[in-house]
Amino acid sequence: MSGKQPNRVQLKRNRRPLSFFRHPAEYVASRLLGDLLVRATPRGLMAGRIVETEAYPGGDDDASHTFAHKKTNRTRVLYEPGGRIYVYLIYGIYHCFNIVCAPRGNPQGVFIRAVEPVFGIEQMKKNRPVDTITKLTSGPCRWTQSFQVGLELCGERLDGRTCWVVRGPKRGIAVRRSPRVGVEYAVESKTRLLRFFIGGNQFVSKVSLRRTCG
Repeated sequence: MSGKQPNRVQLKRNRRPLSFFRHPAEYVASRLLGDLLVRATPRGLMAGRIVETEAYPGGDDDASHTFAHKKTNRTRVLYEPGGRIYVYLIYGIYHCFNIVCAPRGNPQGVFIRAVEPVFGIEQMKKNRPVDTITKLTSGPCRWTQSFQVGLELCGERLDGRTCWVVRGPKRGIAVRRSPRVGVEYAVESKTRLLRFFIGGNQFVSKVSLRRTCG
């Protein structure tokens, strides 16, 4: 793991304001790399450095849940102002964590695909027993299991007491781009370079979405 690890006090300072998430998803997705995602639970704090994201601009993005401005009970939160959490369930058991972006009525989001564990690691291991630390958070459903992310977080604001983002150091981060993972069904947007990740980081997911959920 990289650099000096933050302490409990540092995890409560320099939070990203909600205004940061009112920018377009592509802007937010690239700038979240290196930031710390903090999760507060009754058992204590856990935090991970964001190392992989995907932008979902909505509207004309046919890989998005809000393509053509579709609105359902599940996606209603994406129409709220940026800075809320959007969690959905896949395969009936795995949770995917997204951050709502853009102003109200413009349904965009950033999918957090992977984080690097930096605080509360022993608690993460209890939540997700694995044989190597790289399997702890190196995928979208791996890290949510480690962080105890569930549907109860859907709609929560990132300026509350359950989850927030702390601005992290950006120096030396090698930002890479690629097409998003698992969007082969999309016709127009599957080749768009909307996946962002830190080059060389061992916690960036290396296989398909279906594989990284296990």
